[in-house]
Amino acid sequence: MRINLVTPFAEKDAAKALGARWDAARKCWYIVDVDDLTPFMRWIPNLDAAQDTGAAAATNPKASAKAAVVKTKPPVTSKPAVEVPHCGCHVLPWEHCEHSLAKH
Repeated sequence: MRINLVTPFAEKDAAKALGARWDAARKCWYIVDVDDLTPFMRWIPNLDAAQDTGAAAATNPKASAKAAVVKTKPPVTSKPAVEVPHCGCHVLPWEHCEHSLAKH
């Protein structure tokens, strides 16, 4: 099942690295048949609205009924293996800031 993602331009590479695909016609990133949605949850603000059932429902009326019954696993939350203190800078988690550089 296709799920459209709400991905800011600055995070497109992260979404692509996780397996998301770009839909040039709709100008959005999406995923198809992903078992674990946990890595993508930050780009899925409303799971029901993000699921693209329009094309399937138009060709197969039973598909829309099945789509309404599909259940997803709840996101698994866990602590990272290494806890990195945040310095308070306004940078993305994978970018370096002047405070995170090791001082020799």
